[in-house]
Amino acid sequence: MNAWYFTFEYPPEFGGGLSTYMRIVTEAYAERSDASLVVFTLSNRQSGLMSRRYLHDNVQLITINPNQSLEKDELGHWVNVARLFERFSDLFMMQIDTGLRDLVHPDYVEFADGFGIGSLTIQQKLCLNSRLQDVPIIVTAHTPTYLIDRLNQIPTFKLPHYWTGQLELQALCGADLVIGCAKAILDLLDKEVGRTGAKLGPCKVLHNPFPVEDSAALDAPPRGSYDHFYMASRLTHWKGVESAIRAFEILWNEGIKVPFYIYGEDTFFTVTGTNYSEYIEKRYKKYIDGGLLTLKGKCPRSEISKISKTAYAQVHPSHFDNFPYSVLEAMSEGTKCVAGSNGGIREIATDEDDIFLTNVEDPQKFAAALRKAYNLSENTRITMRSNAKSKIKRHCDPKIFLLEKEKMVRELSAQKCSAPKSFPFLSPPKESCVFEAASISDGNPELSIIVPYFNMADYIDETLDSISNSTFKNFETILINDGSTDQRSIELLGQLHTTHGLNEKQLRIINIQNGGVANARNTGVKHSLAPFIALLDSDDLIGARYYEKAMRILKTYENVSFCGAWIEDYNADGRIRNWATWNAEPPIQLIMNQTNCQSLIYKRAAFEQSGWHDPDLRMFLDDWEGMISLLAGGHRGVMIPEALFEYRIRSESIFRSGGGLWDINYEKITQKHRELYNEWGADIAAFLNVNGPNNFYHVAGKEGSLRK
Repeated sequence: MNAWYFTFEYPPEFGGGLSTYMRIVTEAYAERSDASLVVFTLSNRQSGLMSRRYLHDNVQLITINPNQSLEKDELGHWVNVARLFERFSDLFMMQIDTGLRDLVHPDYVEFADGFGIGSLTIQQKLCLNSRLQDVPIIVTAHTPTYLIDRLNQIPTFKLPHYWTGQLELQALCGADLVIGCAKAILDLLDKEVGRTGAKLGPCKVLHNPFPVEDSAALDAPPRGSYDHFYMASRLTHWKGVESAIRAFEILWNEGIKVPFYIYGEDTFFTVTGTNYSEYIEKRYKKYIDGGLLTLKGKCPRSEISKISKTAYAQVHPSHFDNFPYSVLEAMSEGTKCVAGSNGGIREIATDEDDIFLTNVEDPQKFAAALRKAYNLSENTRITMRSNAKSKIKRHCDPKIFLLEKEKMVRELSAQKCSAPKSFPFLSPPKESCVFEAASISDGNPELSIIVPYFNMADYIDETLDSISNSTFKNFETILINDGSTDQRSIELLGQLHTTHGLNEKQLRIINIQNGGVANARNTGVKHSLAPFIALLDSDDLIGARYYEKAMRILKTYENVSFCGAWIEDYNADGRIRNWATWNAEPPIQLIMNQTNCQSLIYKRAAFEQSGWHDPDLRMFLDDWEGMISLLAGGHRGVMIPEALFEYRIRSESIFRSGGGLWDINYEKITQKHRELYNEWGADIAAFLNVNGPNNFYHVAGKEGSLRK
């Protein structure tokens, strides 16, 4: 099979468990004559955006430098990475289809789960991108970074951590297949998404690959030469450094003065505002001074392996670890391990047969396991070493790993069918909001486009031109003249049909007394004839394929009530930025608007249920409130990850000049939808506590400006 793997770590530029995984997968593919692999990864060292080279005859490495992207400052780092991976995958597949690229079309695509790097590619597939429909997308659940942040006592609601966590979960729920390195991680993630009623994509367990050399010697050191325990992992809170030290304290106080070495790269500790090594050195100074505790720093595994020959055991005290390579490496070398019983390693290892498993968060139980490893007889030690190596060889053979994964892909491909009727939201809609799109009445259009108009002579022609250029053609445009007072704007209305070649049915102009944009939009909806409604301000523009793509999504998914897209902001001088929107669901949409709420496309029934705009908001935040009202009614919306809407920024617009209305109207919104805000109150409170009010942030993928 031919595979594309997307990762944010690849050796030698990056280390860690994911790099080890990618190295082993690469080596396994290199031995195959019937398969090929393309690895997409990151490199901050290269000068250009993208480079490509062969690692083996059938393995290519494509490196991308996200710092060279034009959108890096607009989207935030990890959203930018997800965007680059999505754009390159789409570009290369297009070039393959047209014969412009000498790559092989992938039989499957795999993304690592971390930072949501596959979220936008999966979103594109869910938004019915034709080039992705026949390509299974797999997400391998190593351990999402939001879980690591939580274990490391980093506030998970702080931007951008919160947003990357949401992207991770969205990718896991939207993938064609989620492969867990262990059942433990799948169970944990299933519980996480189940909190809001969501579900993971289809799941299977496939343990990480790790090669075991038949010739690897298991010679024991001379009797009595064991002289230390060690830990080989990143120096960080969630890896359980302090849990191990507390357990060793019990042994040291009993008179067992065995040294404990800690190998690993240092990290920043949010709790103290220092590096973790500084925290450990200060808190456990007496043990360091006494030679019982030594921080060895980052060290190659080959060097650790030499020193570990005289170790009683390797200690792996992580509070949770999916399927740690550090343990696999030690077990394959015949080193005894003492590890936590709540991680994935327990699924292949057996306590006191090939490993010691214990509750690492209970110092007494942890100390008891260390004591067993310390007092182990040589015969038992030899037996356990042999058992450990055999266990890794049996469960983690890289060749079997690839064959099993390809079997899973074939099963996915055999299940080819039409797109599912439900979009995988993280907080699914109410059952009453799940329904098929209504059919068209005889002679009526399929889409009604509502354009509120007030003194917009300078812009309306461009707006109508953009509508006319739409690839979706079965629509009517209803222009609501909201009591324009500018003479030129009034006179222009009589010329629009002729200027744009539209008849009275294609463009209906309705004149009303001035009542504000919310009233104008509502009036247009009441006069419309179609089962789908689109809103568009008279100074904004749409991309040619916006309505076509949105309509396809609304017709496909019964649980999607409205649809939007990313935004291209521009002014009189040209393009300003690309603004990423995201699916309309709580809680973040209740705090900061992440939709193009002024230009959404709706199922008419959904809008009539819950989407009416509120004239009481006096033309400020009324469009956002309309979207929130839909959420309060139990509806959900999908945002297409392409800039298909162009938002004109004018210095004289009310949004630029109505800052005083923000606090007043936002308070009105929260009180009007008190039940919805109360339902999500805990999440909202946690978010506001670390990020501050929403004038401190605008882009979810970037850090806010609040400084405490």
